[in-house]
Amino acid sequence: MGTLGAFLIALQLMESDGNYQSVNTLNYLGAYQFGEAALTDLGFVKFDGNALDNNYSGGWTGKYGVNSAAAFLRNEQAQDRAAHEWVELLWSYAEMHDLDGYAWQKVGHVELTPAGMVAAMHLLGPGALSEFIASNGQADLRDPYGTPITRYIESLSNFEMPFAPGRPRA
Repeated sequence: MGTLGAFLIALQLMESDGNYQSVNTLNYLGAYQFGEAALTDLGFVKFDGNALDNNYSGGWTGKYGVNSAAAFLRNEQAQDRAAHEWVELLWSYAEMHDLDGYAWQKVGHVELTPAGMVAAMHLLGPGALSEFIASNGQADLRDPYGTPITRYIESLSNFEMPFAPGRPRA
């Protein structure tokens, strides 16, 4: 199994080919393609009433010296720190939504590893992962570009998440 650091590199390669300056057509930012909702949850952006529109109109908080979208894009260290915080926060969302108990279980044709679950929540959120589980892996959940949730679950499954349960012993 790969490390958390290796997971983050793999995630940024899937999201932006590792480009810290990347901004996609939906205004997701940086190497990890953070949206306004994630950056609000992480304390970079102030809530503006709609965290899903990616307009960042609430303003930036100054966390790690980041006061604008442009400053976030220029600050690789802030993006990497945000990514470390984000994956831990995503796992806490899995726990909050009672999804953590599905770690290491087979759902449909895929095994849900903690890393795969975190990747799925990064792509589509904990609600989508919950829907995927409830459908026994039959729900065809995709991001606006058509990327299926299963691609993230499978491609990013083989990494350790130090804050999540390890594989149970047989």
